[in-house]
Amino acid sequence: MLFAWEAEPQSALGRWAKRLLAALIFGGLFLLPFFGWLAAEPTPYSDPAGHFTLTPPEGWSTDDSGHMGPGLVAKGPANASGIEPLLHLTHEAAGIVPLDVRWQTLLGQLRYDNERVRFLAIAEHPEAAPPYAQSVYLFQRGGQSYQALIRLVLAKGRFYQMAFAVPEEEFDLLYPTLVAAFDSLRAGKQ
Repeated sequence: MLFAWEAEPQSALGRWAKRLLAALIFGGLFLLPFFGWLAAEPTPYSDPAGHFTLTPPEGWSTDDSGHMGPGLVAKGPANASGIEPLLHLTHEAAGIVPLDVRWQTLLGQLRYDNERVRFLAIAEHPEAAPPYAQSVYLFQRGGQSYQALIRLVLAKGRFYQMAFAVPEEEFDLLYPTLVAAFDSLRAGKQ
């Protein structure tokens, strides 16, 4: 036979090693999407005093220096116009004040502080765990129109107020990301 190939006999150990290597490669390829998903999870921020944890949007920096009150400032990357989106979370002891009273006080303060406030949506969720109220509104500042999202949460004896505002035309793009960040708030040590 001119074209007969004679395979060299392989040891049982060599065949076993090849099979093991092939199984590891195929198993790794199968599990790769799972580990990619784990690596993509944003890291939650934990308040040093143990009052809350919050997962800011991925790629945003956090600042808990207290220069804007007790809580957290999360800053996103600048957009084309150079504006860096900010998510601001503050907290305070609730005492005996119920959520609805604090919420109405906050809405009144927004009307007083901003030029031409127009509420687009106001929702109260006293049945949620923890209870919260949320509003989307427009306001004017320095000739620019801004759209904002604010949420007030009552949890474990504290009010947590989260606020976010950007130029009106950028709001819809960031809204799903912000709601996910707002929903990630957990009161107390986790």
